Amino acid sequence: MDKQNVRYMMYLRKSRADAESGSVEEVLSRHYDILQRFAAEKLGGAVKEDMIFREIVSGETIDDRPEMKKLLRRISSEDITGVLAVDPQRLSRGDLSDCGTVIRSFRYTGTLVITPQKTFDLQDKFDRKLFEMELMRGNDYLEYVREIMHRGRIASVNQGNHIASSAPFGYRKVRDGKTHTLSPGSDAGIVRLIFELWTKEKLSISAIADRLNELHISPPKAEMWCSQSIRSILRNPVYTGKIRWNYRRSVKKFMDGCVISSRPVSPENEWILTDGKHEAIISAEMFSDSLARFGTSPRTKRASAPVNPFAGLIRCSCGSAMVYQKPKNSSPRLHCISQKKCGSRSTLYSAAEKAILDALKAVLPDICAALTKSSRSSDTLADTLRKEITSLHTRQEKLCSLLEQGVYSEELFRKRNTALEARLTALTAALSDEEEKLSPALPEKQSFSLHEALCLFQDKNIPADAKNLLLRSFVKKIVYSCHSDHHDKWHSAPFSLDIYLL
Repeated sequence: MDKQNVRYMMYLRKSRADAESGSVEEVLSRHYDILQRFAAEKLGGAVKEDMIFREIVSGETIDDRPEMKKLLRRISSEDITGVLAVDPQRLSRGDLSDCGTVIRSFRYTGTLVITPQKTFDLQDKFDRKLFEMELMRGNDYLEYVREIMHRGRIASVNQGNHIASSAPFGYRKVRDGKTHTLSPGSDAGIVRLIFELWTKEKLSISAIADRLNELHISPPKAEMWCSQSIRSILRNPVYTGKIRWNYRRSVKKFMDGCVISSRPVSPENEWILTDGKHEAIISAEMFSDSLARFGTSPRTKRASAPVNPFAGLIRCSCGSAMVYQKPKNSSPRLHCISQKKCGSRSTLYSAAEKAILDALKAVLPDICAALTKSSRSSDTLADTLRKEITSLHTRQEKLCSLLEQGVYSEELFRKRNTALEARLTALTAALSDEEEKLSPALPEKQSFSLHEALCLFQDKNIPADAKNLLLRSFVKKIVYSCHSDHHDKWHSAPFSLDIYLL
């Protein structure tokens, strides 16, 4: 190879729009062989490896192709004679802006575009015109292929197939003939636990994240669970056996001279929601309860304990939440969060509490408060932990069997067994803690009469969140109404309460 060959570069790219069959690696290998034979025959020798750029990522624009950007920088800063490509469309199938970037880079640096069929000198107007036509033909073909692929994806979704690149947490992606579907994975029990903690134990989203982190349960794509990951699971209908598509679509905007791509949540009327081929992890009823609870949970600061036992239960007649407020040098009050809009007057918290308790005592003195739901939900976590521990013991037995059969080496066995032992230790400790919690501060009875429950509610030693859970066992909601022509927001005015029981 003479010295001139070091001035030649090679660009290899496999596009999704190509009709060629085979994996990315197979196609790039074929193109590599074609161009190296051409270089050896026509250019005096093969192109060196450090002058070859392989694009192994999908990207329709230059901004999405890091190797292409490196190549353009090098032809601008170095004395490069030409760049080899299988055809001009390898360099760009983007829009007019991308085509213009490629043409200007090669034209003003005097770099040739070399293909086995023709060499393009973009300083020549006829070659430049032909090259432009080739790039635009590639862009037209790309737009056509995009439309075909879009229709194919929609048809596959409507058939109940899973077409996303990865499976949601709790599932694994499996092949179903020529298509893919989902199958419950080893984390399916964690998904059920999340929904039960949310719908039955009434834990907040942040509290659920803290509980999972304490149990050393690994999240899908991070080191620690966060509120956003919990919220996305609780809102995802895939766990009821559905397929959701168009939930997030790529949206491009032109800002500050650049095209910015984002994936915001689409309006619900644009989603495609269809029955999937996969097995549901939770019931439709539980998912409905999960969605219904959003917006009704008490909002509390994580750094302090809840102080309002009516949080999430009492609402203004306008539909907005009633919130607890402790003004300086004054007694606590309840007021509508949309007070300025609806005109509802606030009231003393103590007055509202007394009215609620008196109303419950007067209307239902002999009805039992069904607390069995609370007692059943307290076992949920312990049962899940026991199942997980049993599963880990089973995995340990299989691990020993594989060692005896010679499938695993001793080193691999020790590595995997150590990980299992660590997980077992953590889960066993968590189960011990949870079993201690199953003896709550409340008396151990299957049910209370409403009178007993209300007496317990008046115990100042019971925390507000425990009282809130107690009320939720027999109260669905409380509607507060108080309007007055007096302009003083602290003015005391008569109020009325409508209490709805479960």
